[in-house]
Amino acid sequence: MTIRLLTAAPGYRVYDMRCMLGPRDPVNENQYPAYRVAAIVGGTFKIRSTLGDAVPVVGSLLLGNACDCYCCSHDTPNGDRCINFDFEAGFLEQVRAELGVRGVGERFRSALIPPSRESVAIAAAMEAVGEGSDASAVQEAAFEIAAAALTATHATVTLGRKTSFRNERAVMRAARYVETHSHEPCSLADLAARADMSPFHFLRVYRRITGQTPHRHVLATRLRHAARRLRTDSDRIADIAIAAGFGDLSHFNASFVEHFRLSPGAYRTRGGAISRNSHGRPAAAFAPREPQ
Repeated sequence: MTIRLLTAAPGYRVYDMRCMLGPRDPVNENQYPAYRVAAIVGGTFKIRSTLGDAVPVVGSLLLGNACDCYCCSHDTPNGDRCINFDFEAGFLEQVRAELGVRGVGERFRSALIPPSRESVAIAAAMEAVGEGSDASAVQEAAFEIAAAALTATHATVTLGRKTSFRNERAVMRAARYVETHSHEPCSLADLAARADMSPFHFLRVYRRITGQTPHRHVLATRLRHAARRLRTDSDRIADIAIAAGFGDLSHFNASFVEHFRLSPGAYRTRGGAISRNSHGRPAAAFAPREPQ
């Protein structure tokens, strides 16, 4: 495991963590040193924590409370990569007060926020930032990711007791396939066949475990890959859309605006900055919605 400090500021610290643990490695119990929100930018794994069990996929946000215990397990040797935001309680209370969010204390209530408009935008920005740290982008993301964690609790998910080990492994395999093959056709029937399930059963299990449908996960993954290239490449927008798996440019433009609240061109011009509302505050995390 490698951990690289990206930035340290009053109220929070940000780390780029790459884990290479696999199925044969021991599962050790760890403890969160602070209130953590982790943007998953690579790999899939299962986590058990005080908040419950969850299977994070790329684009989701993993939550943990200070001093709570957790342990992670992997069923492949590929590991995972996360951008970890460790917040002090006072910082979260500051963000909560700014948002006008009512609640007792700063503790998170669920283990996972599935990929959504807000989390996909943050993951796309942090994937690029992690490779070439931009202090201003990290600072903006810190406020955005804290706001998303504090306001999107109605869209969170944890695994139920009826989720079988077989189903978990099948969904994790399918999620990893989406991450590496999202630019190719990823129909419900194809993904269900890879999981050795009927399409209807796979749809229900996938949403129960990841918090969203396979189609929405494929779409979010394509948009995240496209957003990353818009930040780092100078290729034509049409070429980026096609490479990401969109066969229709109008569909790409409409989907991009829906998720990022900016056109692809405006997103590139602003360097991937998250849009703001009329009061100058970050806007992306203010209107979380239930995954479709």
